[in-house]
Amino acid sequence: MVKKIFFYNEIEKIDKQKVLKSLNTHHFVILRGLFKKNQVIKVLNNLKKKTKFQNDNIRKKNQYDLIKSNYQRLMFGMSGGVRGLLNTNSRFIRTFYNPLWCEDIYKANKIFIKLTMLQNYFYNLDRYYGIKEKKTKHGLFVASRFQHYPAGGGFLSPHKDIAAIKTAKKLKINLFYNFLLLMTKKGKDYKEGGGFIVKNKKVFNYENICEYGDVVIYNSKTVHGVEDIDSSKYPDVKTKNGRYVALTTLFKW
Repeated sequence: MVKKIFFYNEIEKIDKQKVLKSLNTHHFVILRGLFKKNQVIKVLNNLKKKTKFQNDNIRKKNQYDLIKSNYQRLMFGMSGGVRGLLNTNSRFIRTFYNPLWCEDIYKANKIFIKLTMLQNYFYNLDRYYGIKEKKTKHGLFVASRFQHYPAGGGFLSPHKDIAAIKTAKKLKINLFYNFLLLMTKKGKDYKEGGGFIVKNKKVFNYENICEYGDVVIYNSKTVHGVEDIDSSKYPDVKTKNGRYVALTTLFKW
C-alpha cells in the first residue's frame, strides 16, 4: 500500500481534490502541519490531570443526551450484543465528551474548533457550521471528544461506521469521512498496537508512520479499528497511559 502524507499549515491551502483522490485510492491519508506538537501535548497533559476514574460512567440506552455535556464514559465489552450480529462492535475505550458550548475544562476548544473547521472544509459546509450553534439546521451537533485506549489492551474491533453512512444518505450530506487528531505517538507513548484500516483484506497500521498532531482521514465505509494497545501489559482501567485521539464527529441531535 502506498503511504500518503500531505503537509499543510493552513486549512485554506489544502488541495481538497488531490487529498480526496488519494483517499479514494489508498483508503486513508495523513495531514501533517495543521496542529503543532506542543499544542497537542499541552491539551493531553490537561486531560490527564483532569481525569478522575470515579467519574467513569456506563451509558444506558435512554441516556444519549449525556454526550451533550462534559461526560466521561468507559466502554468495555461487546457493544450491540449477540443480536447485533455484524453491527456488534467490541471495544475497550474511555471517552471524554467536551462539547464546545460547555466549560472548556481541558483547555481544548482551540483544537476542537480547528478540527471542526477542517471537517467542514471537506464536507463543503459553512466554516463555522456546528461551532456557532448547538443544533445545526440538519439536526446535527459537533460531538467533540477525546478517546483513550488504555495500555494493557485498549482496542476497537474492525468495523464500518454504519450509522454515519445511513445518516449521510438520509440528510443527503457527504459525511463519509472520519477525522482523527493523533495526540500520542507509537513507539513513545505506547509500543504495540494502534489505529488501522483494512484494504484488500490486508491490515495497515497507519500509526507506524504518524507523528504528534497528525490528522488521519479515512472513509466511514472503510473497515477500520484499533489494535490492542500494549497487550503485553496487565489490563488496568485506572491507567492514564496508552493511545489518545481527538474527534469532532457530527452526531444526531
